[in-house]
Amino acid sequence: MASVQGQETAPPTAEAPAVEAPSKPAEVVEEPKKAVQKEVENEVNVVRRDEVKPRVFEQGESYEGKVVIIPVGEEDLMNPARFEYMSRTLKRASDEGAEAVVIDLDTPGGIAWNTTTMAMEDLQKMKVRTVAFVNPRALSAGALIAMGTDAIYMSPASTIGAATPVSSMGAELGEAERAKMNSALMAMARSAAKAKGHREEVANSMVDKDVGLKIGEVEIVPKGQICSLDQEQATRMFDGKPLLAKAVVGDLEALKQMEQFKGESVRAEPQGFELVAIWITQYATVLLLIGLAAGYLEMQAPGFGLPGFTAIAAFFLFFFGHYIAGSLVGFETVALFVLGIGLIAVEFFILPGFIVPGLVGLAMVVGALIYTMAGWEFTVPEGGVLPVRLEDYMRPLLNLGLAFVGSIIVIMLMMRYLPDVGPFKNMILETAVGGEQASIEGEGQRMAGSVAVGALGLTKSALRPYGNVEFDGVMLEAMSEGDYLPPGTKVRVRSVTSGKMVVEREAEPQVGNETETVAGHGGSGVQGEGV
Repeated sequence: MASVQGQETAPPTAEAPAVEAPSKPAEVVEEPKKAVQKEVENEVNVVRRDEVKPRVFEQGESYEGKVVIIPVGEEDLMNPARFEYMSRTLKRASDEGAEAVVIDLDTPGGIAWNTTTMAMEDLQKMKVRTVAFVNPRALSAGALIAMGTDAIYMSPASTIGAATPVSSMGAELGEAERAKMNSALMAMARSAAKAKGHREEVANSMVDKDVGLKIGEVEIVPKGQICSLDQEQATRMFDGKPLLAKAVVGDLEALKQMEQFKGESVRAEPQGFELVAIWITQYATVLLLIGLAAGYLEMQAPGFGLPGFTAIAAFFLFFFGHYIAGSLVGFETVALFVLGIGLIAVEFFILPGFIVPGLVGLAMVVGALIYTMAGWEFTVPEGGVLPVRLEDYMRPLLNLGLAFVGSIIVIMLMMRYLPDVGPFKNMILETAVGGEQASIEGEGQRMAGSVAVGALGLTKSALRPYGNVEFDGVMLEAMSEGDYLPPGTKVRVRSVTSGKMVVEREAEPQVGNETETVAGHGGSGVQGEGV
C-alpha cells in the first residue's frame, strides 16, 4: 500500500494510531499509549468530567470577556425556538465581546434548514472564536454545526458524522429527492467547512454515502458508507493537518487550556420568556387540543363561560410562545386566525347551513396554525423558486392532526362522563343542556318511544344538528334537519325511529288558538304515563 506523504504523529492531546486504512485494525502499543496519556494529564491538567461545571449565566450580566458555553442536547436541534435562542445568544456574545463561544454537542441531529442557517450565517458572522466540543456525539445536524466553528475537539469515546438528510418523519428519501437534497446539503456543508478551514471532502462524505472519504492513498470510509468518525479517526494527521478535530480533551476545562482561554466559563441556558417559549413550541399539540375542545364546548353552550375563557387562554399561549420564539414576525397570522374564527361563528350563528363561511374560516384557521408552527418565511431565493416542500410542514401537520383527534376524544369523554362528575355538573350541564339528559339509547330509547310524533318540546341547547330537547321535564337528544335551532326554540317531533328523534321548528300559532301549549309548560305531548 502506498504511504501517505506528510503524515505526522498526532499532538499530545490527540492519540493518533498508526493505521494505513480503517479496514485494518489499528496497531496499538499499550505502554507508549499510557505514557502519552500521563503526559497529557500532566501538561494540560485535565480535570475529570463533572468536577468543574460552568455556572449558569444570569440575565442581567454581560458576556464581555467570558467563555460562553452553549449546550446542545438530544432534543435541542428539533425545536425551532431553540435555534432562535442560540442565534440570539451567538449574536449577543459577539456584540458584547465574549472571549469565545464553545458549543457543547451531544445530539443525534435535527432540522436541516435551521442547522445550515446556523452554520452558514450565525457562526460565520461571529467576531469571536468559536469552538465545537463533541461531548460525546455530534451526529447529523450536530456535525454540520461543528464544521461551522473555528475548531473542533473530541471527548474520549466520541463520534461525529452521519449527516445525510432524511425526511422530517425519519424515513429515507426517494432516490431523486435524496440526490437533490444531498447536492444542496453538500454545497452548504462545504461552504461552512471551507470558510472555517476544515476539509471539504470530510463534509461531502458525511452527507452523501456514495462519495466515500479518501485522503491521498488512504481510504478512510469506502464508497457506499456514510462517514462517521470516532475520536481517533477525527484527530489523525494528514500532511501536517488533522483530518477534522484538533485534539481529544477530557472536558471543557481541558479544552480551555488547549485554546488558552482565560475568561470565566458561563453556561447559556434559556430563562424567563425564552424558556416559556421553548416549552410552548415543544408542546404546541397539547395547547391546540385544549383550545379546540374548549372552543367546541363553548359553542354548544348558551352565553359565554369557562370553556370560552379556556379556549382563549390556550390559543393566546400558543401564539404568544411562537411569537417569543421568533416563529412569528408580526401579528398577521393572529389576525388571520381571528378572522377565520369569526367566519366559523357566522356559519354557526348567522348563516347556518350556508357552508361557504365555515369552509373559508376553517381553511384560514388551519393555515394560520400550520404557518405559526412551521415558521414559514416568504423569502424567494436566487432563481425565483419559493422553497416550499411538503416535508418541511409534516411536523406541523402531524401536530395539528393529533390535536384534532385528541380534541374529538376529549369531547366524547366529556359528553359521556362529565354529567356525573360533581364540579362539572353545574359548570357544563346546567348551562349547556339545562339538566339531566337521557340519550336516545337504552333507557333513553324507552323514554323517546313514549313521545308521540307531533309532540311539542323546548330546545335546551343549540341543535347543530344534534342537541337536547325537553319533553315534560325529561331531557332527550334530538336532531334538527336543515335549520340551526338556538336554545329556547319551540319544536315539534317530526319522527321517532330507532336511534334517532327528528324535530323541526314549531310554526307560530294562529291568533286566538290558545289550546296548544308546549309540553311541560301547561300541556302534554306525551302519550300514556308521564316520564
